[in-house]
Amino acid sequence: MKESRFTFLLGLLLLVACGSNSTPKTTTPSGRYSADSLMLLASADLDAAYRRIGEGELGGELSAHEAALMNANITYLFTENYTLAKDHCRNAIDALGENDDTRRLAALHLLGTIAETDKDFNTCIKACSEGKAIAHRNKLPLEEHKFDYIAGKCMFDLDLNDEGIALMQSSIDKARPLVKTESDLGNLVYFVNNLINCYLAVGDMQKALDASETLENLLGNMETKYPDDKPYCDSYCYHLYAERAVAKVSLGQTGAAQADFDRALAYDFAYSVDGCMLQADYYAAKGQVDSVASMLARCPYQATDTVQRLYWRRLSRIEQAYRVAGDTAMASLYRHRIDTLSQLIERREQQERTAVNAAQYETQVHKLALDNLTGKTKMIQVLLGFLALAVLVAILALYRGSKRKVAKAAEEMRLKSQSMEEEMTKLQKQVRLIAKDKAQDPDETRKGKSLTALVEGQKLYLNKDISRALIAEMMGCSHQTLTKMLNDIHPGLSFPDYIKGLRIAHALDLIKEHPDLTVQQIADQSGFYSISSFERSFKSITGKTPREYLKS
Repeated sequence: MKESRFTFLLGLLLLVACGSNSTPKTTTPSGRYSADSLMLLASADLDAAYRRIGEGELGGELSAHEAALMNANITYLFTENYTLAKDHCRNAIDALGENDDTRRLAALHLLGTIAETDKDFNTCIKACSEGKAIAHRNKLPLEEHKFDYIAGKCMFDLDLNDEGIALMQSSIDKARPLVKTESDLGNLVYFVNNLINCYLAVGDMQKALDASETLENLLGNMETKYPDDKPYCDSYCYHLYAERAVAKVSLGQTGAAQADFDRALAYDFAYSVDGCMLQADYYAAKGQVDSVASMLARCPYQATDTVQRLYWRRLSRIEQAYRVAGDTAMASLYRHRIDTLSQLIERREQQERTAVNAAQYETQVHKLALDNLTGKTKMIQVLLGFLALAVLVAILALYRGSKRKVAKAAEEMRLKSQSMEEEMTKLQKQVRLIAKDKAQDPDETRKGKSLTALVEGQKLYLNKDISRALIAEMMGCSHQTLTKMLNDIHPGLSFPDYIKGLRIAHALDLIKEHPDLTVQQIADQSGFYSISSFERSFKSITGKTPREYLKS
């Protein structure tokens, strides 16, 4: 992890030291108390670096904010003590003046990044929420998109896959045209690389390959413009080739995958902890259990609390390797461990209200977008008002025509504002549509009928292990073809939401036919792994929890 954090901080430190590139730069320490000098000292003697920062603060060369922020940076970079690094970040924020938005943004960015690395979801979401609000208030769209990316990655880590990937992809697409500086380009490289890993994690190998082309273009641009950043680019070249190899071997392109993997091993980063974990991904996709175990052995798991998603990911690599190798007994054993761990993680996150905080952030994103639209609407209305006044002075007939245009424009803006609110409940409406259409026989295309006949006719949605990859394999088609079939039947509906809708419809039938069943039995017979997952999906569609529905 240290090598990955170091390359990312090369870009992030410039942001922290100078603030947003859209605002005036602040004075930064130089000489023995500069960021470069302290980082170099910390790499050789961490305690000496801490002492020098303390001396600088006592002597007045470093402000309380600068000292706390530098302590946060070197603690994050050179230790695994994320809690201490977050405490230093909070101290840096507390030391700022009330209106010092520039440096507050940079500190919140660092705090959110550390919290996301530590999987401290609540701290990450809160930091991103505050940072996005400040960036929005100061009209800094690029900074808003950076916080959206970090929050999106946090949502993905919370198993809100669709919401997280959508927010990450959207923030990258919006940020890319705004990138102007070296640090911003470095951040974008880091963001796209993480997006590729998310696509690999959900099994969308084609999108992972597509995103790898974006990463390759960004790295080429960075190498051309900033040749001094070669160590940074080399570390992500390793990621690029290793991740491509994982995607290609999963798609059956074994020759091309091996070529990419061999290119990846030529980089020194291959021998880092992150490098070994990526190699474990590759060997897992090939079903080489011993190689996976060898790579994981180089990355000892030191956390005492194993009820977390990082440990879940390690188990998933081993389960995948056994499954690809055809050892169903061992694969089933690890799948049982993963399912049990998933329930424990979900229960803990529910107690900590992490999913609730993530949903609140998503609501904030829509609200600020709506604020932008409202502001534009007011400007248009003012301009149209002046136009109407000029037309009234000129001639009555032209005034009447302009008035109709004003009314039409106002109605269009009202509909746009309304659509922003409706978008927030789009998922519920789409899933309800699936539940209602389950018993009907719509006029579908021939391929759509084969999909519904397979999934609904054979009730495959009741299988807890059902996946898009499995259905595509059974139908003998690609992921893209399967997605198109589903889109022909239910436009805009994702495969996971399609399955959830069918399962909830089945649950409603069970409640009507067998009112004496318990919630646990209904969830289990409807294809859900856990009661909490069932209750969340059930309430999103019916507006009630299963127990409330049973009582009514």
